[in-house]
Amino acid sequence: MTMRSAEKFLFFLVIFALIGGLCCAGSIAFASTGSHTYRASIGPKPKTQPVTAESQLSAQPEPGPAAVSEPPATPEPDSSATAQPPASPKKAEKESPKIDADKKAAKPASKEASSKPAAKPAAKDAKAKTQDSPAAGKSAVKPATSKDLYLNVQAALLINMSTGEVYYEHNPDKTIQPASITKLLTLYLIREALAQGKLSPTTPIPVSAKAVKTGGSRMRLKRDEKVPLNELIKGISVVSANNACVAVAEYFGKGDATKFVAQMNAKAKKIGMANSQFKNPNGLPASGQISTARDIAKLSMAYLRTFPESLKVHSMTSHTYHGTTHRNANTLLRTYKGVDGLKTGFVCDAGYNITATAKRGDTRLLAVVLGAQNSAVRQKETARLLDFGFKRAARDEKVADKSSGTKKPKA
Repeated sequence: MTMRSAEKFLFFLVIFALIGGLCCAGSIAFASTGSHTYRASIGPKPKTQPVTAESQLSAQPEPGPAAVSEPPATPEPDSSATAQPPASPKKAEKESPKIDADKKAAKPASKEASSKPAAKPAAKDAKAKTQDSPAAGKSAVKPATSKDLYLNVQAALLINMSTGEVYYEHNPDKTIQPASITKLLTLYLIREALAQGKLSPTTPIPVSAKAVKTGGSRMRLKRDEKVPLNELIKGISVVSANNACVAVAEYFGKGDATKFVAQMNAKAKKIGMANSQFKNPNGLPASGQISTARDIAKLSMAYLRTFPESLKVHSMTSHTYHGTTHRNANTLLRTYKGVDGLKTGFVCDAGYNITATAKRGDTRLLAVVLGAQNSAVRQKETARLLDFGFKRAARDEKVADKSSGTKKPKA
């Protein structure tokens, strides 16, 4: 090798060395940035980031309250797996979060769908209870209150006896002295004894000195006389005779009226008068003698249904005995169409009371009004209550006729 050739060879070696040093220095500078290191060492950046445990948790929806208590469902085998080739590990890893998320998102929908059938039996049971309930009338309208019809009284209740539906109530469980409405319970026991054959309408009832001295409303009884039971019934029903009640109570109790009062309370309990207590047979003021509009309605309906013939007496506008005539205090008998009973009452602590019944067509109403300021207010407010009831009954009948009638064919 000549000197010139050696120099050329050394020259090329130096050049190659310089080029190699520059390449190493460039690669080291390129590696100083993280992203460039990724590009230089691995290759082009993938379109999707690699799946990590953190990304899986963030991709999954948070479990609801019901999902917390339930164990995680095991994935069902895919039926199409045999027909398709198995996916690569990387592809499966990328698709698994989506599949799990879809399954978990579908769980609440399945639970909601499964809860719908359970609600149907409950609705059927509620409907059955409504139909079987004795309080269910022709309509599902709730009883009206003082907001619908204001009455200037302490308590009131209106019932359609033909259907058993309560049309109106105002303080129906307010305790108040029943006054002479108490006599309905006395008459109940008297008529029950007649029905059982223990007494007859002509049974003579002796009148004691205590009976004659009884104050308040009374019929003209004489001491030691014996009055036919039928006359005393008329006196109690029409005249509201307190002395006649004492005479009957003493006869039933064999001289002790308190025994008869005990029978009254026993009968009241049997009828369902849960908030009533009686101290005497006529309703004269007595400590602890109380009742309610609801209890009086129970007594009135039981009395009328057991002894419907009693209305022949309760509809009498007057009664005469020993030449003295007394008018019935139930002025509705003369002023309101359809009224044929039942009983009034008054004591200072309670005010003016009444339980009245009226019938028009096939509808019989029972109205209980307690605590009116005077007899005129009692008559007026009871008439308004009955008007309300008959309008309601007529409206219910129209609704029933429309629902049961067949539709006429269109022309």
